Amino acid sequence: MPESPNEISTVDISYILDNSWGLTESEWSLHNKSSRNNTLSEIVRRLKLTAADGFSNIWRTPTNEPIAILGVHKVEDKKYETFFIASKHMDESALKLSFDMRKILKEKTSIYKGCSCGLYSTSDHPSQINWFRFLGFSYIPEGDLGNTRYFEYKPSNS
Repeated sequence: MPESPNEISTVDISYILDNSWGLTESEWSLHNKSSRNNTLSEIVRRLKLTAADGFSNIWRTPTNEPIAILGVHKVEDKKYETFFIASKHMDESALKLSFDMRKILKEKTSIYKGCSCGLYSTSDHPSQINWFRFLGFSYIPEGDLGNTRYFEYKPSNS
């Protein structure tokens, strides 16, 4: 059990990976035990980076099951990347979490003025670009890597 509601444990990550939201399953290629283990190691690695320079947040159900994890970590001077994984509970929580994520991204990125915050996505969901735009990201085609799209956070002035 985490010591605080926002502490993220490997148990939380494993729960999400074993009970993943459909978009998380395809985005992170969670097709078998090996890919889930690799993703678990990658998320743990990135969470350590958020502790050094960045931030992370976890959302939970009223019964304390993990809904989603958002993390932002430094990849080089003035450049950050974000990652997101969600459990099956995202279906009933998407609207509230989307508003929370937008607020958190706006608040936290105001601390990192002059820095970029990007994300790479392999999702082909038809609403992907609109959702990322709602959160504050813009699609930057020149940053694409093969079938992976690149988005960069652009905070609104409101």
